[in-house]
Amino acid sequence: MIPSHERRLEAVYLGVENYGSAEVNKDTIRDFRYRFLAEGREISLRIDPGTRKENGRYEYPIQNRLKEQYRYEIILEGETVAAAEELREEEKPVFVPAVSGIPGKRTIGNLLKTAMEPAGTTLYIYGGGWNWQDEGASVQARSIGVSPDWVRFFRGQDENFTYKSKNGDESASDPTASYYPYGGYNEYYYAGLDCSGFLGWTLYNTIETSSGREGYVTCSSGFAKMLSRKGFGDYTHEFISPVLRRGFEMKPGDIMSTGGHVWMNLGTCGDGSAVILHSTPALSRTFQPGGGVELSAVGLSEGCEAYRLADRYMAEYYPEWYERYPVKLADPETYFSAEHKDAGRFSWDTEKGILKDPEGVRGMTPAQVLAYIFTGE
Repeated sequence: MIPSHERRLEAVYLGVENYGSAEVNKDTIRDFRYRFLAEGREISLRIDPGTRKENGRYEYPIQNRLKEQYRYEIILEGETVAAAEELREEEKPVFVPAVSGIPGKRTIGNLLKTAMEPAGTTLYIYGGGWNWQDEGASVQARSIGVSPDWVRFFRGQDENFTYKSKNGDESASDPTASYYPYGGYNEYYYAGLDCSGFLGWTLYNTIETSSGREGYVTCSSGFAKMLSRKGFGDYTHEFISPVLRRGFEMKPGDIMSTGGHVWMNLGTCGDGSAVILHSTPALSRTFQPGGGVELSAVGLSEGCEAYRLADRYMAEYYPEWYERYPVKLADPETYFSAEHKDAGRFSWDTEKGILKDPEGVRGMTPAQVLAYIFTGE
């Protein structure tokens, strides 16, 4: 038994008790118990949900800082965790991005450079970048710089990583070996990024200069529309042909929302294919649905210009990632579909909107954009 008086305890967080069971879900979230390893044994505790907001929901500040297998100093009041402070590892993961943006530099060119920072080192986690209670941006998605949590998680995995089910077989899903948010809350919010978490982090690191402000993460299907509502540019819901063709162009930096996904365009090639940047559970070289933040191509075959460009840059600048993940060839019918009621394309207004384009990046080809991003030429 934990004594009733307040005390401090060093503990390793092990996760929500009975994770993945039917009764452990968002409807029972106030009754959750949490597993910790302390003093050589596993203990079960409650956690203070924090302040109750005007909408009746709680903030869950402690849950939004806890990460499985990390060490904490916790303050106990009876059997309830009243506070938790992460005990930093002596050796932090060293990570130098292949490309770096400048926080607060509000240009299209800096947007694209910033978006490349987590590429090749941040795995796909469904709910990654969202907060624990799945209502908005996580601490990591409201922080300046690539999270060391993403780097640490990537380095702890290999080409057999899968965010949910081995071989994509959901009938054989095992919550104890999965990073999927069973129960509707994001137990692994800190480990990587999903598509909207990635773009939310990218916008934050392009627009803001300090951590902890309001985030930009929202549902993938409505992401383009959200940016337009903020006055950043123009949104269109018109149907886009599922077959890429000459004459249809998306500009570098344009963002496309579909039913269940959102991605950023790096331009349209002469053959109609497109180089894109997104977080996606692409298949590894062992055919496991893992993936994450990477360059991909939207086109009809691996012979298209976009695929050749994406393959060249991923191989050259992200060799560790490339050993695990081949470049994804995305299906045009899926990636250019606006069938969802909120889906569509967002284009930046560089005259009146928040981002300017002094370098003329919006008029570049994908080959020129990639050269600008990686070499400055």
